[in-house]
Amino acid sequence: MTRTPDAAPDRTPAQAAPRAASPASPRWVVAIDVGGSGSRLAAALVPSAPAAGAPAPAPAPAPAAGAAAAADDDHGQRVTLTGRAVSVGPGGSDVADVVHDLATAFVARCSGAVDGRPTVAAAAVGATGVATLVPDPSAVHEALRTSLGPERTAVAADAVTAHLGALGGRAGAVVAVGTGTIALGTDLAGTWQRVDGWGHLLGDLGSATWIGAHGLRAALAAHDGRATGASAALLDAATARFGPATTWPAQLYTRADRAQVLGSFTPDVAAAAAAGDPAAVQILTEAGRHLAESLAAALVPALPPLAAATGGVLAAGPSLTGALARRFAALRPDAELVPSAGTPLDGALHLARRLATGPGALVARPPWLSLAGPAPAARPDPSRPTPPPGEPT
Repeated sequence: MTRTPDAAPDRTPAQAAPRAASPASPRWVVAIDVGGSGSRLAAALVPSAPAAGAPAPAPAPAPAAGAAAAADDDHGQRVTLTGRAVSVGPGGSDVADVVHDLATAFVARCSGAVDGRPTVAAAAVGATGVATLVPDPSAVHEALRTSLGPERTAVAADAVTAHLGALGGRAGAVVAVGTGTIALGTDLAGTWQRVDGWGHLLGDLGSATWIGAHGLRAALAAHDGRATGASAALLDAATARFGPATTWPAQLYTRADRAQVLGSFTPDVAAAAAAGDPAAVQILTEAGRHLAESLAAALVPALPPLAAATGGVLAAGPSLTGALARRFAALRPDAELVPSAGTPLDGALHLARRLATGPGALVARPPWLSLAGPAPAARPDPSRPTPPPGEPT
C-alpha cells in the first residue's frame, strides 16, 4: 500500500445508524498504530455474555490466510495487518488516508461476517503527529467511520498509545523512541506532561533519526579527514547503504521522508557500536542519556514514580539502554523503571477495548485524545479503489 492520493478523498459518512449486531454476530475492536516507519492494525473480539435464553454466539469470521492468531485475551481470534508509513508534505499529514487504507484492508480480509462486513464496536488510532501536525482529528474519525462503521472511535497521539501499551493503563511516564521521540507523563485524567516530540529539525533527541544523523556526521568527519568524532567504520557502512558521500545531500534534502531515511542508518550505527567503534558507542550513549532526561522530565510530581521506555530503537544495544538506565536512576532515584508491558499497537487495542466496554471512563483531552460516537454506518466510497490487503504479520 504505497499510494498517496493527490487530493483528499470524499469520506462524507452516510446518515444511517451503525449496522446493529445480531445476537449471533461477533463484535470486534480495531486498533491502528501509524508511525514514521510503517503502520499496523490489530483487531480482536469483544467478550460478551449472551442474554438468558439467547442462542450462543456464532464463531468469529475466520481471518484470511496468514492473519495472525492472538493470545488468550483475544479469545483465540486476532487479525493483524501492516501498511505504509505516514507522509508529511505541504498539505500536512496523510494519517487519515493511511487509516482508511488499513481499515478497508481489514474489512476485505474478514470472511464469513454478516453482510460481508465485520461488526466493529470501537476503533482506536494512535498516530504520530496527532498532537502537532494534525490540528483537526475529525478526518481520522471519519476515515474510521466510513471504512468500519464502528459504534465509537478514538484518535490519540502515538505517545498516548505508547503509554497505554508500556504501562498497561497505569499512571506514570513513558518515553517512546522510534523514528521520532516523545515522552509523556499522564494518568489519562488531569495530568498530561509532554516532553520532546518536536520533530527531527527541532528535537526528537535520541530517536532513530537523531542517531542516524549523528552517524552520518561521524561518517562525513572521516570522509573529510577530521579527527574529532570521525568513524571510518560508519563511513564504510554509509557508503554501502547510500553510495558516495557527495550524493548524500541530494538524497536527503529533497525528500519528504528524510526523517525515515536518516533513521534507516541506525542499525548500521548499532552494528558499529557492537563491534566496538568508539564514535558509534558515543552516539548511542548520548542517545540513551537524552531519552533518560526526557523521561525524567515527564515524570512530574503529580504522578506515581513509575516509568518505562518503549520502541524499536531500544534494540540498538546496551550502549543506549545502559546509558538510559544509569542516567534515569541518577535523575530520579526514587522512581522505578519497569520493562515495557506492550507495544503502541497493544496500547491502541487497550484504548479500543476501554472504548467498547466502558466509554464513560474515558475523557477527551485534545490534542492528545479525541473521542467520537455513536457513528453513522459505513458505506463504500466509489471514488476510492479498494487497496490491496496489508501484509499479514
